Amino acid sequence: MIGLLVAAGVASMVAFVLAPAALLGGRYGSFRQEAALRDGVGRGLVEFWRGGGPEYPALLARLVDYWFRWHAIKVAISSLMLIVFVLLAAALWRRYLRGAGARAVGAIAATSFAVLATGLLLLNIQATAVPLVALLPLLSGGAPDGDLARTLREVRDGVNHPAGPHGGSPALSVLLGEVERYHWVMVAAAGVVVLATGLASVILWRRRGAGSARAGFMRKALSVILAVTVTLMLTVVAYSAYSAADPGGALLALLGGG
Repeated sequence: MIGLLVAAGVASMVAFVLAPAALLGGRYGSFRQEAALRDGVGRGLVEFWRGGGPEYPALLARLVDYWFRWHAIKVAISSLMLIVFVLLAAALWRRYLRGAGARAVGAIAATSFAVLATGLLLLNIQATAVPLVALLPLLSGGAPDGDLARTLREVRDGVNHPAGPHGGSPALSVLLGEVERYHWVMVAAAGVVVLATGLASVILWRRRGAGSARAGFMRKALSVILAVTVTLMLTVVAYSAYSAADPGGALLALLGGG
């Protein structure tokens, strides 16, 4: 049982990296290379900005659809990964409680991997919900020039000077709205994790003295891991809420600065 779960965990991690490209390559093969994807996002943003309306041009709409599917696949895989590592951690903790020679190291590692899988799931839920914003960081990977450089300057000008010539752009309104929604999605998703893990951590800590010494150690270890998770998630919630309240600043950060 444990061997199968370990194999499933490794397989899920491999699938997380390789499956999206393999499953989408036939229909979206032109975006498989990172340079081609970055170039497409740049051209799509320029067309969107120059279009004068809130509708996505064909290239950007195709990219948004691609990125939605890419991250939806990762949501499915990271969900399976989380289930596998939770089951593996439960099996290893049971072995630790029952076996005189069993060690807790494997159970702690599996629990930690479950926490990491939760983080991956949250990030990909966010990107699936608002794929346009998830595409924007690709533009900060190089030095833009030509039409893209000019577009980015105008976007920054519109954010920094709302009353200026670019502040009323319909495209800018869409971008700001999507950035705000992108961060509120993370506030909601991470908030659920905070509530669930925080409650579990408190319950486990209060029951740390019940039962055998091994049971007490298991509860303490799980409580500490969950408490660390809560701390990290609270940081994410605070950052995301701040970014949602200041979508202009968040947009500039996504595009590589102000």
